[in-house]
Amino acid sequence: MRDAADWMFISALRKHDVAYQSDFHSVHPTISEYLADEEWDEGVKKVIEHESSGLEDITRIFRVKPSAFIQPGGSWAPQVPYAMMTLGVPVYADGIFEGEPVWFCNNLCLRAPLYFPEHSKIDDLASIEEGFDKFYKSKREGVGLIVIFSHPCMFITETFWDTANFTDGMNTPKERYVTPVLRPRQAYTESLRVFEEFLRHILGYQNVSVVTFREVPSLYREPKERMLSLDQVLSLARDAASVNDWQIVDGKSISPAELLRVLAECIANYLCKGVEPGFIYVRPTLGPTSKPCIRPIGKHKKTADPLHLSRKAIEFVEEYGRIPSAITIEDLTFGPSDLLEATAKAVVYYSRFRQLPSRVEIGDVSDLPLVVQRWNLSEKTKSQWGWAILPQGFTSSRIEELTMWQAWTVRPAILHA
Repeated sequence: MRDAADWMFISALRKHDVAYQSDFHSVHPTISEYLADEEWDEGVKKVIEHESSGLEDITRIFRVKPSAFIQPGGSWAPQVPYAMMTLGVPVYADGIFEGEPVWFCNNLCLRAPLYFPEHSKIDDLASIEEGFDKFYKSKREGVGLIVIFSHPCMFITETFWDTANFTDGMNTPKERYVTPVLRPRQAYTESLRVFEEFLRHILGYQNVSVVTFREVPSLYREPKERMLSLDQVLSLARDAASVNDWQIVDGKSISPAELLRVLAECIANYLCKGVEPGFIYVRPTLGPTSKPCIRPIGKHKKTADPLHLSRKAIEFVEEYGRIPSAITIEDLTFGPSDLLEATAKAVVYYSRFRQLPSRVEIGDVSDLPLVVQRWNLSEKTKSQWGWAILPQGFTSSRIEELTMWQAWTVRPAILHA
């Protein structure tokens, strides 16, 4: 039974945007812990199994579906954005991402770059406002998204609720939970005043609009069907022949995994028959979910039959919805970057001679997409393990590897509003 105060609290919150931050947050095993040794498919199933009841509770209690998944602390694993997308949660916030939204594993993902310190004093206001001004000026032509985060509980408490109960892998029994010390009323009243003044400063910008997570998907909405003309495919192929990276054409962003699928489909279903398609659909495609074939050092160059590779790749992608980790033909094994380069070079060749080449030389495209270097993704992932709640020395090479492989799915989200 709930008392009147509970219902008043719930009724008040219903008027706001309601997101989701996992079912148990810091209770062990946390998300990263229960996914530490899981492969892709098993991990996705575990997330759905562990988090569905929490999502259902939010929907039942607040009568709205959560607008976003906010990562709890350092509980990162790439299966979570994908699982949240399948569960109908359209935004993933925090984790290994940058400030500007991107698509990762078919979910809209972003990071909150601006933190409001909950224990602020009036003397801190000027520097906090300057921090916002800096982010605002970094937006080209004043266009972009700035996500601000804080922890409302910390306006009232001296320390986080979970620090004394779950730090370093500890699971304190409920009957021995330590309650955080409350801040003096004067202190938290001052902090709330600083927050109000900070909001007033933001609203002082004439061209700043305040939006909620629920509104973000509409700002970055994509057409129901992304289609590419043959000329656009040819243009994309020219870059993909030498660079493993996302691309943007006519307001549409394409991930390396999606581009590989487009190029292979173009070759296997059309160009090999002498047919030039009017357009080709771009379909969401995962990266490899097991260790990809990497070129041996000192053996960078080899040749391949692009038609044979394309047919094998399309057969795999259409069955599993992800690009293959490796394809073996005539005792030679080709990884995803080989497939991308071979299909791209074949399409470029077709654009010049109106026929497919029998073989292409490959060895110029990097094994991982450039976003891995651009974001320093390996270190970003490892930095998640510094969360104080995780057991001391916690690491997960499996999560780190899966993150690198799913870098094939990263592409910018295009602001259309």
